[in-house]
This record gives sequence, C-alpha cells and structure tokens, in this order.
Amino acid sequence: LLSSPAPPFYSRHTARFLTTWLLFLPFALYDPFANSWNHAMMVPATAFISVCLFGIEELATQLEEPFTILPMQGFCDKIGMWCDEI
Repeated sequence: LLSSPAPPFYSRHTARFLTTWLLFLPFALYDPFANSWNHAMMVPATAFISVCLFGIEELATQLEEPFTILPMQGFCDKIGMWCDEI
C-alpha cells in the first residue's frame, strides 16, 4: 500500500473541477438571493459552501494516502518494545 499511492492526476483533476465549480457558484446563486439587499447574503453563503467543500476535498486527499500523515516510526517503536517485552 505504501509503495502504490493514488495517481496525482486524480487529485489534481478533482481540485481543479471543484475550484471551477465554486467560481461559477455565485452565478447560480444570483436568483435565489434576489430578495436580499444587493445580493449581500450571496457572499457568505458562497464562502461557507466553499469552505465545506474544500474541507471535504482535503480530508479525501489525506484519506487517500494515510501513511504520509500517520506517525509510523512511533507505531513501529511501540510495537518493537512490546515484542521485546514478550
């Protein structure tokens, strides 16, 4: 598992698609926010949706390759100490 990471093209494509989709999101939200003054509520709504979706994308990236964020040396040292005790 460690030697076969996910292809970088997948992560790049997902991030680029999400960025493009979020750039066009204000155009889609223009009519639903027609009742707010000067469409002012569209900015916080777009920001909230962007933060949520980019957070999910970042979690997915870290779940694809967990060995880059896990303290593997600490795990191995602990298991080694347990084996020495046995």
